[in-house]
Amino acid sequence: MPTAVEAPQKERIAALDILRGGAMILVMLYHLLFDLRYIYKIELPRPITPMQPEAEIIHICFLWVLFAVSGVCTRYSKDPVKRGAFLYIIGFLITLVTSYFVPSELIVFGVLSCFGALMAICGLLRPLLDKIPWQWLLITSVLLWIMFRDIHHSGMIHLFITDIIIPAPAIGNYLYPIGITAEGFRSADYFPIIPYIFMFLSGYALHTPVNEHKLPESFYKMKCPPLEFIGKHSLIFYAVHQPVILLILELIF
Repeated sequence: MPTAVEAPQKERIAALDILRGGAMILVMLYHLLFDLRYIYKIELPRPITPMQPEAEIIHICFLWVLFAVSGVCTRYSKDPVKRGAFLYIIGFLITLVTSYFVPSELIVFGVLSCFGALMAICGLLRPLLDKIPWQWLLITSVLLWIMFRDIHHSGMIHLFITDIIIPAPAIGNYLYPIGITAEGFRSADYFPIIPYIFMFLSGYALHTPVNEHKLPESFYKMKCPPLEFIGKHSLIFYAVHQPVILLILELIF
């Protein structure tokens, strides 16, 4: 995940790092609970059990924070295409490692691949995106996420007055990067371009009011060094937290 502010500017906006750091802690907690419930078979209260409706609502909320903040920060980046390609390569290496060492936990188009692809796409489309009023881009992104939020799970598109289902492709799993999968596709960490690009674009739109100091002044005065540290190094935390959690749980159980 990209760091909060990468282009030269007078002062780093700490609130972006704080938001990302807080969301990162929730990601780690979610994975801890997931491992306890589905690997070590420990019963948990329903509201904090991953894959249950109550917990998934919270999960979606902190995913919105992660993707939106990264969208905000992409417009600070000097070369989002280059940085996106770097993250995508890391994600691809994770796919190779998991396919060889832990095939049961194979990761195909995980969150790092997704962030890399989204950064590169927004970097390539920047001349077009920057011409769209930020309010329209924000509203459109939210509406499109509502419509496509389940496409990668069930192939369903919500058209507000009805739902349609995209049939699984018969030619194999070649469309998985955009959220369309055929029978037999599996990934322990799957974040396709659709619908997550719409979360990302909402943050891309919000860069304008954030950068122009249109938010309440308290937003720009926020300080929390521990969360800022996690937010600044969120890529490292994301890459290592799951192996560390599994190691600790293995030692305990």
